[in-house]
Amino acid sequence: MPTHPMFLIVVFDSLRPDMVTPELAPNLFQFMADGCSFPHSRAVFPASTYPNAAALATGSTPRHNGIVSNRYFDPSVFRDGLFQPALGSHISAGQAAYDGNLYCTPSLGELAAAAGYSTAAISNGSPGMCLPMNPRANQQGHINLCFKEWEASPLPSAANALLKEFGPIPPSAQPNIAQNRLLTDVLLEAVYPRYQPDLTLVWFTDPDQTYHYTGLGSPETETAIQHVDAQFGRMIDWWRASKFRTRLQVIAVSDHGHLTTRERINVNQEAGRVGLVIGDHFQDGADYAGYTSYSGGVRVRDGEPKLRAALVEWLADQPWCGVIFTGGGNGVEGGVPGTFDYSLVLMDHERAPHVGYVMRNFDSVHGNGLVGSCFFNGAYPEGGGTHGGLHPKELHNVMAAQGSLFREGFRSEYPAGIIDIAPTILHLLELPQPNSMDGRVLREALAGDNGEPPAPERFTRSVERHGRAQYLRYSSVGTTTYLDAGWSE
Repeated sequence: MPTHPMFLIVVFDSLRPDMVTPELAPNLFQFMADGCSFPHSRAVFPASTYPNAAALATGSTPRHNGIVSNRYFDPSVFRDGLFQPALGSHISAGQAAYDGNLYCTPSLGELAAAAGYSTAAISNGSPGMCLPMNPRANQQGHINLCFKEWEASPLPSAANALLKEFGPIPPSAQPNIAQNRLLTDVLLEAVYPRYQPDLTLVWFTDPDQTYHYTGLGSPETETAIQHVDAQFGRMIDWWRASKFRTRLQVIAVSDHGHLTTRERINVNQEAGRVGLVIGDHFQDGADYAGYTSYSGGVRVRDGEPKLRAALVEWLADQPWCGVIFTGGGNGVEGGVPGTFDYSLVLMDHERAPHVGYVMRNFDSVHGNGLVGSCFFNGAYPEGGGTHGGLHPKELHNVMAAQGSLFREGFRSEYPAGIIDIAPTILHLLELPQPNSMDGRVLREALAGDNGEPPAPERFTRSVERHGRAQYLRYSSVGTTTYLDAGWSE
């Protein structure tokens, strides 16, 4: 019988650590208390789902993995529209455009599969939550199931058999109770008994969608957290009673946090009033192409410096605009004076927009929300939730682990982050860590490992233009850097 460790990674999309309470999430709360918890854990920027799905899978920031936003203009993939790394068809187009390397760094699942380990990824969301874990799951015959595009799942015969047995898939809802339960049923009653994968990723879409549409402090959100926690409790009960009790290591994580939306700003419309035309692409004559959400980014026609400077000048004058980024700078200040260089948010990749920004956010409570609110742009209602920026509540994510290889009752005082999960699992499987990984091995949390990481360091960077100052605050452990916050004054 094999003796190597197995891993189960459970993602609670957008769950804020300050909402993991005995009342709302008793199972996760106890799991964190009994095992290892990382209260200083961080997401990567942008604090959005698909960049952080890629970060979880590759152990790297957008600087290396190339997934720079939930939605962005990439003319190498589509010249007539935005690229969305959530969608199966867009991922396929990206893989084709980049010779099979949409994700510019090897993933944990790929590296494990190359060493002979089996992988599985299942989600009640989109393929972009699962596919980064092992982009070559189809060729390898490994499990990759997503409720939103079930028909596109690798291993179609296995997927169809599961759908016949457990389906039909109920419609998505806020809270997503029926789908959360079905996802857990498939994991515990089919995936583990039949396939016994060595490395498994489970991604719940709650509480993210419920946050978005009903708000952080709503009764619906509380129900969403309570229910997804109950499904996690089912997993933990199964694990403790199973034959995998010693071998299986369980890691619980959220990809980012949320803020409460307070005032909608139609960025394209406002820019158009002063002659700055922003579109989804350049073929309609626009000078700028990209996605102008709460955390937005655009490319400039032909990279024209004057067009870029004009957009930055306008953004800097808007009362709703916070931090602004440009590329091509000196490593601190961007290519346009008074902006941050993309390298400071670990996003200096060729796919990054020419100009990026985050709308202004606040530490105050807005409406029925919790601490943290912001201007926003998008389909969600005022008083709902959004994310993608640099507020501490967005960058602060849940991270905890239990199992025979982790310390018990341990609360780490070290900075950590979602990029550390892949390097730690590779270390425990005794596999080498690629140089492209930005994360570190969480040695302080490992049972029997007497090695201590280097002492943490904390520092701040700033730039200024015409009396307008921008700040970024960081933590680091050795060569691994984590973004803690960003703001403007």
